[in-house]
Amino acid sequence: MTCNSCGYKIEQSFNFCPNCGKTLNPKKKNFYTKTTYDNVEIKSLPTKIIYALIGGGILLAFFVLYLSGIFSGPLVNNNISNQESNINQNSNQNLSVDLNNIQRINELEAKVKSNPNDHQSLLELAHLRMDSGLFEQAIKNYKEYLNHHPKEADVIVDMAVCYFNLKDYETAISFMKDAIKIEPKHQIAHLNIGVVNLNMGNIQESKEWFQKAVDINPNSDAGKKAQQLLLSH
Repeated sequence: MTCNSCGYKIEQSFNFCPNCGKTLNPKKKNFYTKTTYDNVEIKSLPTKIIYALIGGGILLAFFVLYLSGIFSGPLVNNNISNQESNINQNSNQNLSVDLNNIQRINELEAKVKSNPNDHQSLLELAHLRMDSGLFEQAIKNYKEYLNHHPKEADVIVDMAVCYFNLKDYETAISFMKDAIKIEPKHQIAHLNIGVVNLNMGNIQESKEWFQKAVDINPNSDAGKKAQQLLLSH
């Protein structure tokens, strides 16, 4: 650069002119690059800076999505009433669809498709889908199974559990009562009706069903759970 006062040529790193001692004010480096298109001068950012801004924006977007939980696995919790009772006594606590479940579901689907009369595979498919949190698909399989075996109270209760997890409480209770008509001392059905009513805020009615479950067999796991819920409410 050149000193504005005396014209002495110096390096840009100097703050004072070594010839006349004047404080230097070097031109600021232009942040933009200039190009000409049809005799019009256009300012644009350097390519490296553009890539850096784009990359930074992408990283920021991923960070925001990560904090919002959008990349979390499909996790479905089957605990109810502040984790006091599990409405499905046979299902897993953590209802996440893992690769093994997906593979087994695909295998069972193929078996049922190739042999519609394989009702046991159909029932296993329904159970696996329920345990995996695929409640709507499980209900479809349960209904298809019950078309051939309408008097199996356990299966009706399992299907009712799916409706419960879908927040369709009235339908869940209706099917559980159907199971009790078939098997009047179905203790799990009595316990579950109490739990559903508890989630609906029907405290007194839920206590009545818990007491009925206890009366059937106070020493079973379901009876002990019903007793615990009865005392805590």
